[in-house]
Amino acid sequence: RICASRRTPSQPDPGGHGSCASCLRQRCRDLSLNDRMERPSTPSRFNQVVVLIASVRRQLGLHPCTALLLGLCFFLPALLLGTSSLKTPSLNRRGTAELFEISRRARLVQSFEADPAAPVPKLWQQRLGASEAPDRWARHGRGTWWLIWLDDGEPLLALPSAPHSSALDLLFADELHRSSFDQLPSLKRREPSALEQRCLRLLTSGSAVQWQPSGLASISGSLFPALASVSHGCLGVALRGDRLMAEGPVASSPFAALQVHHPERQANFVRFDPPSAYLELNSVSLQPLLGSLFNNSLFAQQLDSRYGLPKQLRDVLLKAPVLVRLDALEGGRFQAAIQARLMLAAGEIDMTKRSLDAVATALLKRGFQRVERPLLSPDGRPSNHVAVVWLDPQGHPQGGWSLGPALRGQVELLLALGDAPNLRSNPLKRMGQQQLRLRARPDQLARLGWLGPGWPRVVGKAPQLELEMTALPKQQQPGWLRLQLDVR
Repeated sequence: RICASRRTPSQPDPGGHGSCASCLRQRCRDLSLNDRMERPSTPSRFNQVVVLIASVRRQLGLHPCTALLLGLCFFLPALLLGTSSLKTPSLNRRGTAELFEISRRARLVQSFEADPAAPVPKLWQQRLGASEAPDRWARHGRGTWWLIWLDDGEPLLALPSAPHSSALDLLFADELHRSSFDQLPSLKRREPSALEQRCLRLLTSGSAVQWQPSGLASISGSLFPALASVSHGCLGVALRGDRLMAEGPVASSPFAALQVHHPERQANFVRFDPPSAYLELNSVSLQPLLGSLFNNSLFAQQLDSRYGLPKQLRDVLLKAPVLVRLDALEGGRFQAAIQARLMLAAGEIDMTKRSLDAVATALLKRGFQRVERPLLSPDGRPSNHVAVVWLDPQGHPQGGWSLGPALRGQVELLLALGDAPNLRSNPLKRMGQQQLRLRARPDQLARLGWLGPGWPRVVGKAPQLELEMTALPKQQQPGWLRLQLDVR
């Protein structure tokens, strides 16, 4: 074939094939020799690959276990590399450290787990723009994002930087907020305490909330004095069906100096029975509610000088087990009546009576009238015990008290405000390891004005809330709080 291809029309063969046959054969021999000189004597590279693959296949067929292990060695890294490119943005150790430094300045931090199927949050659209926000939201997947309230103004939106997980994208409401943040003095760098590390894990792994006193005060308003024992806190938040559940450490002082004491345990569902009162509380002591208020120097001075409640008696009251109940009133001067039942040691009754006499003197000077009425028992019938009731000039009961008989070395002190004291309702009981239990109707408390506009809307509209503390805050240890909110 090679020889035939060499022949051209300019080379005629007048004598047929004879005269040129020897010439063609010679030329073919020369070409064949040249081809052999130009080609290597070993197989080509392609042939080598084919032979190698065939050899490997034969060896793997003889050793199936080896084939499986080799397959895993190649497949798993490829799988991990593939999935890593699809992961949602998250923070590494350096990014978490940046979040910690910002949270040290913040009065309130909220973390959220994104849902790509949900609409783009309005705040994302405001900070990123209507064109960029949907794409960023889709790429964010189910990653975590944060709202951080600094000293004042609108919260800043914090997102993991898409190309660098070691950084945060801080999106401020305007340039003034950004400039104010940039001009803040640097904080002394330090490692987070064990309790702060626990909070960081909550804030970087899902929905959570962390607050400091100024943040809680901005939310709770006039209720803040009763919440001072939990003025620092960090709760993990989860929505399970029609319940919002939250759990975590709380304290009256910064977490940096506190020790982790309470173990992490998942909260169990509680039964939501229709509450008969706006609020019911059962606590091993009054300290969590009124501790900071009684210890406030200005307030304590007024209690001592005007109502004869010296520090010794205040300390006795704060340590006493207490039941509190808030009921609605259909008519009269008040919309609701609050009643507290405290168990005091029998040896403290004389001091308590002297203080009650001092309060009585102050009320008489203000124009109130003192009467004594039988204390109503749980079945509504008068009991053998007497209650002191204070009436306004129109004859409406404004409050009162009652001291029960000594039983097993204890005496029950019953205090009422807004109505006459009574024992008509069964008290809320603590269960298991509960040190404090509270059951409330937030929607009705909001109607009374007890829950101001600063509370989240989901709280203010909830028909029922159940809260427990299995450990109360101490000087060097945090308390542990759990709550469940009906969000139907």
